[in-house]
Amino acid sequence: MQARLLLSAMLMAAFAPLAAAQDFDTEQQQQQQQPAPQQQPAKPKPAHPPKPKPAAAAAPAPAAKKPAPAVVAAVTPPPGPAVPKARLLEKIGDWSVFIHEDTGGRVCFAASAPTDMEPKAAAAKRTPVVFYVTAWQKEGVRNEISVKLGYAIKPKSVAAVTAGGRSFTLPGDDDKAYTKDLADEQKLLAAMTGGGAMVVKATSAKGTATTDQYSLEGLAAAVQKAQQACL
Repeated sequence: MQARLLLSAMLMAAFAPLAAAQDFDTEQQQQQQQPAPQQQPAKPKPAHPPKPKPAAAAAPAPAAKKPAPAVVAAVTPPPGPAVPKARLLEKIGDWSVFIHEDTGGRVCFAASAPTDMEPKAAAAKRTPVVFYVTAWQKEGVRNEISVKLGYAIKPKSVAAVTAGGRSFTLPGDDDKAYTKDLADEQKLLAAMTGGGAMVVKATSAKGTATTDQYSLEGLAAAVQKAQQACL
């Protein structure tokens, strides 16, 4: 439990500005109608049983390809109290690769924010939404798949993920969802590495149905980079 709380603290620091980026994207889409103040959400974390933790991200080196605003914000560290740092290794397409190192070993993960979220009115109220593929060096865990939904999911419900023409269900746990077993994890990752787009649908505890679309550009290379970093 302590490791999970530390992991949460790291990711809160690493992805705090992602909230601002998502608010910015939503604001752009609604500006034609009526500007409204956006609430800056909290930071995301990989959703899985206790393991070591990544920490706050360092400022990234310039990427060869100009990334989307949400991706830039996701890897820019916010000011705040010192926490163990997760270092940005590389930006690949629409995905960012991070590594956290301490005496407990390394945690490496590829992460990305949605390119679109529906409904727009609900998107402005959500905390940061991030999809993760994580490797835990000490435990020998590779390619742990999880998603931070940005709200408490409806009890006993699942997040429905569509990628590569295949559909998967990820059991919900508070504001997260994750693959239920290794077999599903491998199948989903194989579908994701085919590229294209991925869609995640879920329903909040308040009954709001959401649809988030992710770009899978760079996912395969980002996962490979994370794996190599945690060998």
